[in-house]
Amino acid sequence: MRGEVFAEVSAPTKVATVWIDNPERINAMSIHMWRRFVEVLEGLAGDQDVRVVAVRGVGGNFCSGADLGEFDDHRQGADTLIYDRRTESALVAVREMAVPVVAFVEGYCLGGGLSIAVACDLVYAVQGARFQIPVAKMGTAYPDGALERLRERVGYAQALAMIATAARLDVSDALRIGLVTEAFDSGEQVVEAIKRIASLAPRSIAAAKAALNGRLSEEERLAIFSSQDYAEGLSAFRERRTPRFRGI
Repeated sequence: MRGEVFAEVSAPTKVATVWIDNPERINAMSIHMWRRFVEVLEGLAGDQDVRVVAVRGVGGNFCSGADLGEFDDHRQGADTLIYDRRTESALVAVREMAVPVVAFVEGYCLGGGLSIAVACDLVYAVQGARFQIPVAKMGTAYPDGALERLRERVGYAQALAMIATAARLDVSDALRIGLVTEAFDSGEQVVEAIKRIASLAPRSIAAAKAALNGRLSEEERLAIFSSQDYAEGLSAFRERRTPRFRGI
């Protein structure tokens, strides 16, 4: 089965969930699914009502990585570079989203699945999740872009240790090295945490993400201070009420 990637948008909460849907293979990513991942994110990038994107796996697992059943045809010799460029385009699409992207990790998060999680801005993990990069057990190589993003998140030594030992980490291990942003006891708690992000001022959050990635201009920063959300935030503070941000 080639699997699928699709999005669901909750109008009330303004959260878009991108579902990795291949549960019979622990949500392994086929070539078709890598392509669909880019298409789905590009579609969401044009939706002004979306304030947060959550990436989640169907059936209680995040993603077991690339579909090994395709490796004989697509990861041999020079074809490997073509395959890696395709997967990298999907990971870059995650990083280029203007809104925050949260990896909602349950169950297995392995190999290429971990590269998706690390490309996200935040990694929220439910207790019981497992993280691993098994390339040294298979004699393959982790793609350069994915490895660089892993080093950015956990540092050189921890990134190399994950590759060199092929150790399977639990949530506490992943939290300790900075792979996971926050740990939760249940998926319901993750949902509430993501909804809270969506309830806050979207322009402020988007500006912070852009600035952290060196993409925020002075004009864009100043525009926030003439926005309706800025006026609403000040009014709500003075009136001691919950602000109602509209993203304008």
